[in-house]
Amino acid sequence: MNRKLALAIGEKINKAVTVLNREKQIARDYGIGFPLNHAEVHLLDIINQHQGENTSQLALRNGITKGAVAQITKKLIEKDLITTFQAPENRKEVYFELTEIGRKAVSGHDRHHRRLSAGLSKYFKTLSDKDMQTISAFLDKIIEGNSPT
Repeated sequence: MNRKLALAIGEKINKAVTVLNREKQIARDYGIGFPLNHAEVHLLDIINQHQGENTSQLALRNGITKGAVAQITKKLIEKDLITTFQAPENRKEVYFELTEIGRKAVSGHDRHHRRLSAGLSKYFKTLSDKDMQTISAFLDKIIEGNSPT
């Protein structure tokens, strides 16, 4: 093993994590006239993908507490990005759906991610399947090594 190269790769991983963490800290306007933070836009995205789920289900999907979901959904309601409803057969549970502005924000967020990943996608097209499998296995090892046990 080339120790110098391994150390350089480790440094690049740390830099990549820093860049990704910085990206998460920036509130952005996704075409709706006001900024949304990372937690807000990602919960909007999950609500969009999994309509008809309650607070507990959204918390599990997003890897956050039910209390965090309650806080974020309250802000999203105040910003007119989501509304709540109850199913006739279960008046106890509250569910969420996107408003028109919420759908516009999700669409803007999708465009943002496509722009961010365009260069990476272009690079991936130049790689062989074996190279892609190596990268995938490498990322799996990073995730394994940094996941809570």
